[in-house]
Amino acid sequence: MMRLEPTPLPLRLAAERVSAELEALYDRLERLEYGLDMVFMHTSESLDGQTISMLQELDMLRQSLGALADFLVHLAKDTNEGGLVNPEEALRAVPLRDMAVRLGGQTKAEPVSGHAELF
Repeated sequence: MMRLEPTPLPLRLAAERVSAELEALYDRLERLEYGLDMVFMHTSESLDGQTISMLQELDMLRQSLGALADFLVHLAKDTNEGGLVNPEEALRAVPLRDMAVRLGGQTKAEPVSGHAELF
């Protein structure tokens, strides 16, 4: 059986497809988060610190997926014919500061206080 080579596609289209997949994951996490909220609202037990931390991590994952999806959509829109892009507008669309710094190719020093960054 002869194997066909995949047809090359524009970076814009590939980025839009990845963004759509990230958005779908965002939606699934949002539904999961809502379902867990409903379960915890109807329990008589108070939540322990580990459970709260896990819920916060779930929320951070959801926000991160949404931010990556938005970033890719902006990159896809702004990609020129040569495949180059100025990421400044896309970076401004990322509400998570640490993620925006990393996506911009920079490294950020750890906070001196050791406290979690609020977003």
